Amino acid sequence: MSTELDCEYDLSFGDFTIVRADERVFGPSGPIKLGRKAYRLLLLLAEQDGQLLTKDELFATVWDGTIVTESALTSAIKELRRALDDPSVNPRYIESVYGRGYRLLAPVERRAAGQSRPVQAAANADDHRLGDAPLLYLPPFDDRAIVDTQPFLASVLHEELLIALSRFREIRLVSEQGGADRYGTRDYRLTMRLLAHDGAIQAFVRVARLATGAIVWAEQMVLPPGNPLDTVDEVARRVSGAVMPRLRDDMLRNVPQRPADAFDHYFANRRRMRDLDTLEEARAVAADWERLIADHPGLLQAYPPLIRLYNTDYGLTGPGACGAAERRRAYELAHRAIAIDPTDSHLHTVKAWCHLWAGEAGLARGHFDEALQLNPYHHERLVEIATGLMFLDELDRAAGLLERCRLLAVLANDAPQEEEGLLLLLQQDYAKATDALELARWVHPDDRAKARPGLLTGLYALLAAAGHGADDLAARARDWRGRIAARWAGPEPLDDAVIRDWILFHNPLQREERRQWLASLAERALAAAAAGEPNRPAQAPLERPSVSG
Repeated sequence: MSTELDCEYDLSFGDFTIVRADERVFGPSGPIKLGRKAYRLLLLLAEQDGQLLTKDELFATVWDGTIVTESALTSAIKELRRALDDPSVNPRYIESVYGRGYRLLAPVERRAAGQSRPVQAAANADDHRLGDAPLLYLPPFDDRAIVDTQPFLASVLHEELLIALSRFREIRLVSEQGGADRYGTRDYRLTMRLLAHDGAIQAFVRVARLATGAIVWAEQMVLPPGNPLDTVDEVARRVSGAVMPRLRDDMLRNVPQRPADAFDHYFANRRRMRDLDTLEEARAVAADWERLIADHPGLLQAYPPLIRLYNTDYGLTGPGACGAAERRRAYELAHRAIAIDPTDSHLHTVKAWCHLWAGEAGLARGHFDEALQLNPYHHERLVEIATGLMFLDELDRAAGLLERCRLLAVLANDAPQEEEGLLLLLQQDYAKATDALELARWVHPDDRAKARPGLLTGLYALLAAAGHGADDLAARARDWRGRIAARWAGPEPLDDAVIRDWILFHNPLQREERRQWLASLAERALAAAAAGEPNRPAQAPLERPSVSG
């Protein structure tokens, strides 16, 4: 294997050039960002010009013989694939030779140094430039105040937090200074300072923008008494669970007016999805997602929001708007995305939900289990998994995950109020379900007036009211029926039978007994609306279906 390190030539392959003199890589739109390990890995692959580099050779060279896990190499390869917009399935640049190593597929040309640096592409080509995912830099933690009594605590915390945050595929995570030397407007630094106070250890954590130093999030944590090394997993879970939502919120608040690359478009679309109000707006965003995926099929973050739109009547902006065609497209997108990266927990949750909609309970359960194993720290993924398990009738597991979500929640509106109300409804604790869903309407207001519940929250509250024969059931039912009628976009006229089928369509209970129970609740509520009279408790309660844990 060549180890030539002189800088008398540059290396060009495909649309990229490695400028060895200053250790930079240029693409069709200018310089691209790579961490030190990823750069050294790319340089070695290019030097071999198509020859296989074994994993042992890469560990010995890129990591200088340091003992690291194979995941370090996998992470560096994935960083390269993102930077080169090179999918793992049908790659253009980097081929993985299973169990052996990697090789560069594109022919490599050596050019005299200084004569090959490409000119940045014209501004009108920015829409087709991928750009970089957000970067999060974790420098070593400051333990100067406690190092004499706890010499290992900071390093163990640092490693545990790196492990936890590495599960979040939407960021580039670096812990070496070289990986954060060149940064942009969507890059961040996470720092922790450890102090001793009254026999306890306090951890001061903050996240700030690398470009400006502006603090995005900060929190003080007191490590429980006893051996602080026993609490590192809890601290890592709390920090990782809090950091990612705050980063996302900050990025969505600061999307540039004129997106410069695909990631800017991604965050702009995510921000638009927060404020969707009409079916026309939702369809326009879906079309933008389709274009973004067509231009950058390796931008995996773009797949889940589009899949969700197709599976949920465009985010419930147009009840009845989506049918078999949209769900087939969602299924196809989920299958394609997970083939590119089967280690992304979000792709497993959306794939699982596609299987739920298709009535494929076993496949759905397998993908939910895989998603949970891949990332047990992601608040939103846990909510998605817990809700899916409810429709699989695994209510005890769902309850455990919702409790874990509560532990990860930083703010009140992070708590899974609607999902807890749904769980109580499925457990047929109708009175408690009504109370929980009443709280959810204020914690998660979905409409612009911020005074009425979202369509599903209102539905679950209505079904709970039907279950215990609430005195105001008729009024609740008329109100909810009016809301769905005002937005109805289905091909058939709206009547009670269509509404019942719509409810079953959007609540994919996998057991027929459960589906019949849900249909009976819906029919009772709709009958009360039609009668227009205050409801009286039913003479015979609904039969309680058996519940599995």
